[in-house]
Amino acid sequence: MDRIVSGEVLDIIPHAGGFLYADKRTMEDGSVRAAFFSYEQDKSEAFPITTKTYLSNKFGAEFKTIAEHLGDFISCDAAVMVNSGVIALYDTGEMHIFSSAGAPIWEGTLTYQDEPVRDLAADGKNVWCAVPDRNAVICYSPDEGRVLLRIGGGATSAFSYPVSITKYDDTLYVCNKNSYKVRTLTLENYSVKDYLVFKEPVLKYFRVHDHEYAVLESGIYIV
Repeated sequence: MDRIVSGEVLDIIPHAGGFLYADKRTMEDGSVRAAFFSYEQDKSEAFPITTKTYLSNKFGAEFKTIAEHLGDFISCDAAVMVNSGVIALYDTGEMHIFSSAGAPIWEGTLTYQDEPVRDLAADGKNVWCAVPDRNAVICYSPDEGRVLLRIGGGATSAFSYPVSITKYDDTLYVCNKNSYKVRTLTLENYSVKDYLVFKEPVLKYFRVHDHEYAVLESGIYIV
């Protein structure tokens, strides 16, 4: 396992050729700002990109309207849905749903059992989210405005402070901050298994073609 990006990573957006990321930079005058980069998988190197490139990959065609509405466009996770609408979700549970034209449709706080949800993994018209303080993941329907399904939580030990989810085919990959594990959730039968185990908290897992990546507290690694 090799570290390819060190430092504090603020956001990651996988794309066909690798991934974009935002990290925190301290300037000579002591101020702190975000810098944006693209990691090109075939070249194994990163180079600076514009804010526009970052935003268009994160929010789609109406990125300018959506970013202006949100203000803080880095701290949220985002999912472009099958209808080209966009959902943005902050770790506090604050959720914004936009139409394909970038118009706000719904804004509010999404909670489950009084705890905020975080992270988004699109699944058709629905999204999967993590509920860290309930040790659970949920499937939420934006159209119906309700939770359709919950996995974990209660007396089960399927997850240990899950903080992010990605979906590939019919499997969810759930990052568990407290157990340092990525666990898989097979949607065909809802079975949960260990997939990867690290020596420090794992914050995000994603893949680009045949390459797998993990975001740990110490940086981004190729697995």
